[in-house]
Amino acid sequence: MAKSFNLSIITPDKAVYEGSAISLVAPCESGYLGVLADHVPLVSMLKAGNIFLRKTPQENMSFKLNGKGFLEVLKNNVTILVDSVSD
Repeated sequence: MAKSFNLSIITPDKAVYEGSAISLVAPCESGYLGVLADHVPLVSMLKAGNIFLRKTPQENMSFKLNGKGFLEVLKNNVTILVDSVSD
């Protein structure tokens, strides 16, 4: 079984996603960034684009990031703070 990490995607209005994930790809200022479990600590600015999330080997999700935001990776916890997202 693939190792997972905790993920929170939060807008000013609500928490869009809170749960575990085995991989994440997010649109950062310098290009798309991939995150797996045990990733080194990191803070990055996000830009408009698609966030791709793999919850399990069989289940994928994606969100459209409509504005800017921030991504923080720390001790198998990933927090994404964004202006707005849509499915």
